[in-house]
Amino acid sequence: MTQSQLRFPGTLADVSQIGGKAAALDELAGLGVPPWFALSPAACPGTGDPASWRVDPPLRAQVDAAVAQLGGGDPEALFAVRSSGVDEDGGAHSFAGQFASYLAVPPGEVAERIAAVWASAYSERIRAYRDEHGLGPCRPPAVLVQRLVHARCAGVAFSIDPVSGSWDQAVVAAVRGLGTALVDGRVDADTWRVDRAQRVSACECGAQHEQDRWSHEGVVQEPVPAAERDTPCLAPTVVAAIARLARHAAERRGAPQDIEWAWDGERLWLLQSRPITTLDRLVDQDARAAIWDTSNIAESYGGTTTPLTFSFASGVYAAVYRQFCVLMGVPRRTIAAKEEVFRGLLGLIRGRMHYDLLNWYRLLACFPGYRLNRRFMEQMMGVREPLPPALQAQVTPPGVGAWGKCADAWRLLRTLGGLLRNHWTLPRQVRRFQQRLDAALAEPAIPWSQQRPDELVQAYRELEDRLLLRWDAPLVNDFLAMIFYGVLKGLCGRWCDDTDGSL
Repeated sequence: MTQSQLRFPGTLADVSQIGGKAAALDELAGLGVPPWFALSPAACPGTGDPASWRVDPPLRAQVDAAVAQLGGGDPEALFAVRSSGVDEDGGAHSFAGQFASYLAVPPGEVAERIAAVWASAYSERIRAYRDEHGLGPCRPPAVLVQRLVHARCAGVAFSIDPVSGSWDQAVVAAVRGLGTALVDGRVDADTWRVDRAQRVSACECGAQHEQDRWSHEGVVQEPVPAAERDTPCLAPTVVAAIARLARHAAERRGAPQDIEWAWDGERLWLLQSRPITTLDRLVDQDARAAIWDTSNIAESYGGTTTPLTFSFASGVYAAVYRQFCVLMGVPRRTIAAKEEVFRGLLGLIRGRMHYDLLNWYRLLACFPGYRLNRRFMEQMMGVREPLPPALQAQVTPPGVGAWGKCADAWRLLRTLGGLLRNHWTLPRQVRRFQQRLDAALAEPAIPWSQQRPDELVQAYRELEDRLLLRWDAPLVNDFLAMIFYGVLKGLCGRWCDDTDGSL
């Protein structure tokens, strides 16, 4: 065996040498990981009957020396021996509970347990799991050897709620003693939810009548004292620390994590960390909702859109519709409060431009008479189904008192007056806009191809000032077209019985 087949933390081994579980612990150095080393899959004999595999004498000598190093001279030290498969604990497949795992292993038995972990990779259970997930033939895992924590309590924690998908809630589950009783399902865990402010928001006590403890004879079951059975096994401060540890692991690894931990009464230990693999089927119910739709915008941005084009278009939409709100008499304080809405009118999803319909509704809600112009917008954008009531409540302006209604009615009259004025002056606005457009796009005295980069930047800024910030005629025209089309469709239905919109 070469030295590269046995790895300690920080020796820059990749996943193919130490497997997913050990690689995760290597990333999380400094977060309270117990001492460990990993044995590469290349150390496995790999031939013959897996049940007959043994650790050869040269390898055993190195393993015994590494175990003595982990034990630090403590004659009472025990160890955990676990698999660390190359494709284990990844973002797609966790292999949770599939391989053999051993706790409370005395130093002299570590080598035999390593061979047993290798052999477990060829069990019928593993074969079925790999076939179900299309992972190819069985192969031996790397093996992780870790000093055992003398746990008073142990369990699992999720940096986000794996059931509801809520990113605001971490979930901590704990049992007394070792975590094996929880993994085996023999004991109901105490469960807490912890919000991002590290406050415990909920606690449910499980029925814990027994606990697993380590001994030199292995893991043994002991009864939980009657006085402790109906009380949580952890203090709120420890629960908050566990939630914080799960979130730190998620930050370090760049994805929500499912961790195993142990509490020895004085210190919190991180035993294992893997990505939560169920999130692709969950929606965070606490997040701000968005409805993405390509109706109407697909005519302007067909096919794939590059990020550069999206960033330009997103800025243009924000600037133009701020200007539109000014033209329609929306108070400037309201416009300033809607900055996030202006910036979020568009989205780029898998290379395609989309409208965020909820932000368009929020934009229209700035105007008086929102309930009327909402229907016009839905017709213009090709939206077939109205918003569900829960989402409609998010964008509808809150109810106001009698004075507020009078103020809103006055604003509506002013807006209608502005619309009539813009309607009658629209031909003149179009002529002026066309003149500005022709002047802005005229060939410059110095051709574009001969201008310096700083001159091209200045020319672009001038185009923005002369066109983008004075886009009044197209805006007014579009809004009037939306209103006239909505009125026409309503009249056709009322006067001509055009119920399906075909006329």
